[in-house]
Amino acid sequence: MTSRTTRTEPEWLTEINAALADSASGVDPSEWVYGYVRISRDEKDRAEGVQLQAKAQLTYAERKGLALARILCDNDLSGADTDRPGLREVLRLVTTGPAKTVLARDVARLTRDYDLGAELMKLGRDRGVRLMLVKDTDPDLTTGAGRKSFMVKVAESVEYRETNTENLLDRMSEEAAKGVSQGGSRRFGYGKVVGRHPLTGAEVVDRDALREAEVAVLREGGTRIINGESQTSLVTDWHRRGITTAQGKAWRVGKLGKTLTLEAYVAYDLGEHTDAHGRRCPCLDNPEGNGIRVHARTGTRHRAQWPAIFTRAEHDAIAAGLRAHSRAKDPTKPRQRNGEYWLTGLVECAGTRPEGMQRAGQVCGARMIGSLLGRKRADGVTQQRRYVCRRKDARKVECGCGRVYRDADALEMYVAEQVIAVYEDPKILARLERGNDNAEQIAALQRRIETTAGNLDAEADRRAELLSGAEGDEDELRVIERTITALKAALKKLRAEQDSLRSDRALAMLADLGSSPGELRKAWASKGSRWRHDAAARVIEKVIVRPARIYATSWRDQNGRVYRRFDTSAVEIVWRQL
Repeated sequence: MTSRTTRTEPEWLTEINAALADSASGVDPSEWVYGYVRISRDEKDRAEGVQLQAKAQLTYAERKGLALARILCDNDLSGADTDRPGLREVLRLVTTGPAKTVLARDVARLTRDYDLGAELMKLGRDRGVRLMLVKDTDPDLTTGAGRKSFMVKVAESVEYRETNTENLLDRMSEEAAKGVSQGGSRRFGYGKVVGRHPLTGAEVVDRDALREAEVAVLREGGTRIINGESQTSLVTDWHRRGITTAQGKAWRVGKLGKTLTLEAYVAYDLGEHTDAHGRRCPCLDNPEGNGIRVHARTGTRHRAQWPAIFTRAEHDAIAAGLRAHSRAKDPTKPRQRNGEYWLTGLVECAGTRPEGMQRAGQVCGARMIGSLLGRKRADGVTQQRRYVCRRKDARKVECGCGRVYRDADALEMYVAEQVIAVYEDPKILARLERGNDNAEQIAALQRRIETTAGNLDAEADRRAELLSGAEGDEDELRVIERTITALKAALKKLRAEQDSLRSDRALAMLADLGSSPGELRKAWASKGSRWRHDAAARVIEKVIVRPARIYATSWRDQNGRVYRRFDTSAVEIVWRQL
C-alpha cells in the first residue's frame, strides 16, 4: 500500500475515541480491538453512514465484552481503493503492536479488491491478525477452510461492486444515446431559472434551457477570439465587467478556451447513426439544431436535448483563433510582463550574432523584451523603460545577440502613431463599415492549413529516410525537395490569407471607436496596455529594430515631445496584408 496524507479525524469520532481510550486504559493492550468503518459515497457530506457503523460497533463490543480501544474511519472512499488512510493506520496498529484484532461491519467494509483481500488473508495466516465482523461470521484465517471462506466473501464483494459499476455504465450509455445532459455542475450558457422552491426559496433551473445573458457572453467571446484577441485580453475585460463562470468564479486563461471550444455548444452535424444494437439511435429524435452530447467513455457523439450555440464553422474558427494566439505554437515568444510593455512579442532584433555564438555572423531574429535600466542623474537615479535583446534566457541558454536595445517610450509612441494612421485610412474605414463575417472561410482555410502541414511533415520524414541510407535514388530525392518547397510556399500563402480574413473581422470590432481622428486617438490613450497590444497585432506582423548610431539622432512625436537618441530609420514595421 502506497503512502497518502492522513486525513484529519472528524470531531464526532474524536469524542468516541477519547471515551474508548479511557475505558481501555486498564486492559492488557494485547486484548485491544481496533474498529474500522467505511462508506463509499457520502453525497450529503454528513458522515451518517460511518457514524451508524461506529454505533453498531460500540453496541457489539459491549455485548461481546470486547476491549474496543479505537475506531478508524474512511468516509466517502471506495472499497476498491487499496490506499485508504484509515485502513492503512489500522493495519499498521495490528502488525506492529500487541493487539491483533480488527472489527468491521462485514468483509465489504474492509475490501472490494482481490489483491487487498489476499494481503489481509496473509496477515491472518502469517502474523495472527484476527478479523471480527458485526454482521457476518468471523473468518478463521489460521485455517485453510477459513481462508477459503474469507476469499469467497471477498470475491462476492468484488462481484457486487463490478455488477453495480456495469449497471451504472449501461445506464449512462442509455442516457447518452438519448442526448440527456450529464451530471455535475451547471454548464455556462444553460440553466434557465424557471421558478423557486416553495420551502427553501432556492432557484429551480432547467439545465437544458438557454440563459440568454450567458449565451450573449459566449457569442461575444467567440467573436473576439476569431477577431484575433487573446484569452488574456478577454479575461481581463470580463473580470472588469464582473462576468463570472457558472459557479460564480473568475474566468481564467485556459478555462475560457476550453469552455468556448466545448462540443456541447456545437450544432449536431454528424448525420444518421445507429446504437450498439444496430437500431436507429434515439438521439436523432431530438430537434435539429441541438448541441452535441459527448459520451466520454465510448467516444460516441449524439444529438443532445439542449439547443446549440455555435455552428461547426464558428467552432472551428474559434479553435483556430485560440491556436493562433497560443504561446505553445511559438515557445520562443516571450510573455508580456504584466502588460507594462505592450509591444512584447511583436519586436524583433535585427542585430548580428557575434563570434563565439551559434549562427555567428547571421541576423539575430530574437524577440526583444521589456527591461528597466537605472540611470544616475543629478537629482537621483531614474528608471528607463527599454526593449532589449537578451543574450541568454532564464535557463542560461543563448537566445539572442544581446547587442540591440531601444527606449520603450519612444518605440511605443512611434509604433502607435503608425498603427493609428492605418486605422484612420479611408480604405480601412470602408472595411470597418462592411463588418465582414468570415468565420466559415477562416475555418475552411484552417482545415487546408492542417492538411498541408501534415503533407509537409510526411514529405520531410520521407526525405530524412532517403538521406539516412534507405532505398531511393537521387531523382526521387529531387522530386521530394521540389514538393517540400511547393508545400512551404502553399502553407505560407494559406496562413497569410487566413490572417487577412481574421484582420477584416477584427477591424469591424473597432467601428464603435468612431472614424474621426480625435475619437480614435482618445480611445487609444484611455485603453490599457493589453488592448493596445491586441489592436496593434491585428495590423502588425512584427516590428524590426536594427542596430544604429543613435547618439546624434532625435525624433519629435505628434505632441511635440522630443525623444533623443532615437532613430526612426532603424525601425521597420512589417504590416499584415489587409
